[in-house]
Amino acid sequence: MMAPLFERDTTTVRIPRQRRFSRQAPVVVVLPQELTWKQRAAYAIGRAMWKRRRALLPALTSLTCFLATVVAHHLAPWLWAVLAFVAVAGPGWLVWIERRRPSAGRRVRMWRYGLAALVMTAGAWAAASVAYGPTAGLLPLLWLLLTIAAHVTWRTLRRPTPAPAAESFEKEPGV
Repeated sequence: MMAPLFERDTTTVRIPRQRRFSRQAPVVVVLPQELTWKQRAAYAIGRAMWKRRRALLPALTSLTCFLATVVAHHLAPWLWAVLAFVAVAGPGWLVWIERRRPSAGRRVRMWRYGLAALVMTAGAWAAASVAYGPTAGLLPLLWLLLTIAAHVTWRTLRRPTPAPAAESFEKEPGV
């Protein structure tokens, strides 16, 4: 069994014997102490985050990418060249997929263009963040915009599609 997140003190209350010559052991009641406000707040925040963990995935992914670029900036600054290649791979993929499987659907083309733009922008941000540091210039603003775009895309893709409207079988007027 896992140890509790917060240790709780207990209070032991002994109730004395009620009868004078009884050989029964005294009654012992163990009461847990109330949680502090910090503990209650931590529990509430933890429960809320766990309940909405799927909705927080883009933010956690974005934060992980930010921290990874911080580490890469200090440990492997040469990695920017590889990430610049990833930035070029987005438009390259778009050209390749449009030649291989051209799409007549406007919606498919928009998703392809959006995905290619997102890969290009995220790759360029990652390359610049590794080369110059993630807090240099306007890179934090670009990171924030990419995080917002990821959230919007995530919510759009995870939104349940509405059920088709049922046909109404009302009688026509005058019939």
